[in-house]
Amino acid sequence: MFKTLKKRWIFLGAAGILVPVFLISRSLRSTPVPSITLTAQDAVETVLATGRIAGEKTIPLAFVRPGRIGEELIADGDRVVAGQVLLRQENAREETALAQKKTALSVAQLNLEKLKTVALRDQEQKVRQARANAAYAEDFLKRQTELFKEKTITTLQFEQARRDRELADATLIAAESQLKALAGEERTLAELQVAQAENDLRQAEIDLRDTMLRAPFGGQVVEHLSHKGEFVQAGQRVVTFIPATPRTYVEVQVDELNLGKLRPGQKASVTSPAFPGKSYPAAVERIGSIVDSQRGTFTVRIMLDTLEPELLPESSVSVQAVVGEARGVLILEQRFIVREGRAAFVFTPEGGRAKRKAVVVRDLGNGLFGVDAGLKVGEAVLLPRGLKDGAKVKAVPLQG
Repeated sequence: MFKTLKKRWIFLGAAGILVPVFLISRSLRSTPVPSITLTAQDAVETVLATGRIAGEKTIPLAFVRPGRIGEELIADGDRVVAGQVLLRQENAREETALAQKKTALSVAQLNLEKLKTVALRDQEQKVRQARANAAYAEDFLKRQTELFKEKTITTLQFEQARRDRELADATLIAAESQLKALAGEERTLAELQVAQAENDLRQAEIDLRDTMLRAPFGGQVVEHLSHKGEFVQAGQRVVTFIPATPRTYVEVQVDELNLGKLRPGQKASVTSPAFPGKSYPAAVERIGSIVDSQRGTFTVRIMLDTLEPELLPESSVSVQAVVGEARGVLILEQRFIVREGRAAFVFTPEGGRAKRKAVVVRDLGNGLFGVDAGLKVGEAVLLPRGLKDGAKVKAVPLQG
């Protein structure tokens, strides 16, 4: 029994030594962690969204400003060409303002031309005459000075010659100053007045144009819902229109954080789960003017370049709109970034340990982020899954 107890104590003693050694050796081992090395790259900045193919092929038309309908120029069923005026709001005030702005521009241009030609030439002639007068007065004063020394003229005559020279000099200075003003500040002011008049004219033309509802392209008027004398609001549907060659469009809900990135005309692509591997070229056509306060989104209409009959109404699609290009930036996949509220962090290997670093990133879309601050070219970034600040790690290249 004593031998048995002795063996048990020896075994427990050995275990007491081996377990801490095992734990210590385990704690000293570095955990292999997948990593990438940052390089400067070019990337396309995109906004991603999902939506559905619109169920109608007609297009609602509306005025961009409120006003009263002054003239109906179409009837239901009419075929129209691109740019044709369909309805016109009462616009006597806008026409008057446009005429006034045209007159104001003509006056400003005339004043500038007069300043550059007639006024400038007249003043240059005045400067030449003033210089001649000053030279004559200077010569005359010299002669009078000699005569005064010889006492052949009176003091009064000598003083008169000196005053004439001073007056001629003052007249020359004034003429040169006026010439400089005409060629400098006054000309600049006249040019600014012309530029302002041109801007005012452009705004007046826009105001008048906004009173007319035109066909966006050739097609047919299905119906017009407002008539002469009726007051309509901005954005209120007044005409239902079908293009001669209708195109397919998508309406998507986009996060309001992307409101400043999107604008009409940006290129986009549409994909459908029903047709994997196929992409349909499109463009941003219209940005919604109201944010849904419940969902924090706004509506964007994406118009496909052509009619796509295979994309059935109400079928779900994904949209990727190109909103910019990022050149020579550090790019990280979303999985390498740790988020805490609005702050972003990454883990980098330093001295065999994981170090947590704050970074400033911007969403490029498609799961990619551009690094604006906190990292530099050549640094390694660890996949943060399960990592803690200070953990012993061994960076290994990310496979795949």
